[in-house]
Amino acid sequence: MHHMRSFVEGRWGHEGFERVLGTLERGEAAEIRALVPMTWHSLGLQHRLLRAIDDTLGEGDGELVREIGVYEANQDLRIIHRIFLRMANPAYVLEKAGQYWRRFYDTGRWEVTRHSAQHAVGVLRDCAPFDPLFAIYLHSYIHRLFELVGARDLQTDHSLDEGRTPPVLTVEGRWR
Repeated sequence: MHHMRSFVEGRWGHEGFERVLGTLERGEAAEIRALVPMTWHSLGLQHRLLRAIDDTLGEGDGELVREIGVYEANQDLRIIHRIFLRMANPAYVLEKAGQYWRRFYDTGRWEVTRHSAQHAVGVLRDCAPFDPLFAIYLHSYIHRLFELVGARDLQTDHSLDEGRTPPVLTVEGRWR
């Protein structure tokens, strides 16, 4: 959530972030203000912050959430990591991201399948709570991650099976 805050403050200043926090419950706003980078936080709180940002500063249509996903991928993969990861296949990076998931979330598990050297599918299961905006965020994050590791002619898509409890997110990527 630290990157969400820096995204908002970079574009709308501290006042913009305070506007967003003003839409949340007082306790939640205080918890977000107290967060330090690289600490565990509630997934539900992250969902509520994403939705508050999108509703308060965006159009409420998820487009601002896409931008946040790209921004966070850029922040997470600093220059030195990008150079190292350019030697890796995007599917490998998706597999590692799935393993890395457990460092930040205590819910959900990624299943990654490589269909070819240029095609992989990641499925997120058992992630609760789940907000459809989070699917948009994850898709844009993964898409940018693939770009940062050198995927060319990249096509990604995501689908959310909301008929399941919790919903199942599928992200598919093809590249050269």
